[in-house]
Amino acid sequence: MKRWDIFLIVFSFFFTTILFSCNPSAKKDKSIHTLKEYREMRQEKLSQPRPLIHNNDGCDTYLYPSEREFSIPNFLDYRSAGLVGSDVSTISYCTISSSFGQFTHNTKVGEFLTIQHNRPGRKNVVPEFVKLGTDPLEVTSEFAHGNGFEFFWSNRINDTHDSGHRPDKPYERWSELKQAHPEYLMGTVGEKLPHARWSAVDFSYQEIRDLCVQYYTEVCENYDVDGIELDFFRHLYLFGSVARGEIASLEQLEMMTDMLAKIREMNETVGMKKGKPILVLVRVPDSKEYCRGIGIDIENWMAKGLVDIVAGSGYFRLNYWKDLASLGENNNVKMYAGLSESRVKGEHPFLVRQQNAVFRARASAAWEAGIDGLYIFNEYDTRAKYLSEIGSPDKLKNTNNLYFVTYRDYTAGSYLNGGDNFSKMPRLSPTSQNTWHSFAAAPLVFDIELGEELAMADVFAAIYAENVQPGELTVKINGGIGQFHKTDGNGLYIFKINQSATKPGVNQLSVGYRGKVKDGQVLKDAAMFFCRDKNDLEMKGLVAMCQ
Repeated sequence: MKRWDIFLIVFSFFFTTILFSCNPSAKKDKSIHTLKEYREMRQEKLSQPRPLIHNNDGCDTYLYPSEREFSIPNFLDYRSAGLVGSDVSTISYCTISSSFGQFTHNTKVGEFLTIQHNRPGRKNVVPEFVKLGTDPLEVTSEFAHGNGFEFFWSNRINDTHDSGHRPDKPYERWSELKQAHPEYLMGTVGEKLPHARWSAVDFSYQEIRDLCVQYYTEVCENYDVDGIELDFFRHLYLFGSVARGEIASLEQLEMMTDMLAKIREMNETVGMKKGKPILVLVRVPDSKEYCRGIGIDIENWMAKGLVDIVAGSGYFRLNYWKDLASLGENNNVKMYAGLSESRVKGEHPFLVRQQNAVFRARASAAWEAGIDGLYIFNEYDTRAKYLSEIGSPDKLKNTNNLYFVTYRDYTAGSYLNGGDNFSKMPRLSPTSQNTWHSFAAAPLVFDIELGEELAMADVFAAIYAENVQPGELTVKINGGIGQFHKTDGNGLYIFKINQSATKPGVNQLSVGYRGKVKDGQVLKDAAMFFCRDKNDLEMKGLVAMCQ
């Protein structure tokens, strides 16, 4: 080959390279060109395993510890880095929305939270991110993808932590929107509503629904997200009429469905342009009937293909996990068990719900019921042991597991008139007299969910009661009689249970009283303990009681 020919070939190669590198239209097109192709890709993405979704709850930036030096590594170490190596597959990152439309990411549609506050021991580090030309949503997204996590953006639909606002004592995050448009709110300043807080925005207004769509549009367009979350549990207020005791009307249900449809259409458009599917997660009550009552037509949303993942339960639970799992059947939707922190008060020291053995038990029961995955909320300690233990049912077959009749005891009637009538589950907890049960001539009977507990264990029923003696109590599980084992003299009674009497799924726990019942003789709590590791330091008190 002649030198001139070689020169032409080399010159052509370099010219072509420069041309393509300088011409964006010549670069590889990443977009997805047909809706059919996009939905097939979304289905493939939805089908991938994601055992645990962790919602970080959004205050790591705004309430950053004052004594902690700010840096990007320190920020990530505070609430995110501990998830590396755990069973968590997906980080759902909340940038706060209280008041409505206020965020710690760089928003142009809402209000960018760069303000400082005077909360003891805390500081807002958003301005520090601004100095670095970034924000916590972008930083956490990069961290998540760099460490193999999926990354969702979570938005609180109607958070009302600002309900303490008063003109003479303004709440630090009282929004410009609410100040300028008090007509959008469910009540007047300080008004006591039967089933909502006055500062909630009313989704009857088209302007509010449109803003909500715009908030999601902005994030989908400007950030690298794999999914978006609509957190309806923060808080369960959608319509002023429902706040005053009515049931959501058909028109109101259609308003919310239309809003979800616009969000779905938007994220399909943006996802096709970016060349990656964007999933939609909603966190809602675990009863379709209750959801309809407050304005969420969840069954219709699933049937129309508007959502991909449903995380059920939050402040309260209404149904057994098997009911939530069956709700998603034939709808191409993944159903997740919401495992929020307990908040039960007045617990016996050996029957504390906020511990690893209880989260293992809750997870085991959910997996047994056929749930697709677990959703974790309000867990600030991302190095908590259970986050590395509950990602599959196989991990839970040989552990200490402590099950309760009730894990969260908030009332569903707080958000919907007659809301407690939708509950299929018992409420038994030591929080208050409203959740105690007085003994009577007939035994007290409760359903209690168990996971697969077939591996050999010492099994006990732990009964927390007041003003009774050991010989006065009887305990049965599915008809099998428990044998009294020990009491601590402080209201805790331990009964040995034959493991063969238990079964995976819903079991029947009976607690009876022998003799004539007197006033003040009450059952405050009940649990089932499957003990396999007698060296479990976290449970040493209960383990010792069972020796």
